[in-house]
Amino acid sequence: MGVSAARVWGAIPRALATAVVAVPRAHRPIELSDRDATVRFVQRDTDALDAERVETSLGAALVTTAEQTVLDLARRPLLGHAEHEVPAAIANLYRRSDPERLEQLAGPQRLVSALRRAEIWAGKQP
Repeated sequence: MGVSAARVWGAIPRALATAVVAVPRAHRPIELSDRDATVRFVQRDTDALDAERVETSLGAALVTTAEQTVLDLARRPLLGHAEHEVPAAIANLYRRSDPERLEQLAGPQRLVSALRRAEIWAGKQP
């Protein structure tokens, strides 16, 4: 989710030192032993997330869709320590997103204000 999903979708071009993973129960961050990197776990209702299966170099993974990622980035732009790249990532993913799907996801997840912020960063009129 978040910046990690944006990286998978190519909206953040550089490798990140923090991976963000949605989980149903709280979990402390894990520091990797082979590099200076952290896996940060964010407690979410994972059943409510809009995700799809994607093949990565590490195998198959569930990744939030472009629409869900737009909402997640706009909600918590500082999560993942890539805040300078978040507005451009949102604009990139917003162009690929279905506006109706964004609205459908934002309401039940209480992310309407995040959607409005994303629209501004993407240069769209709310």
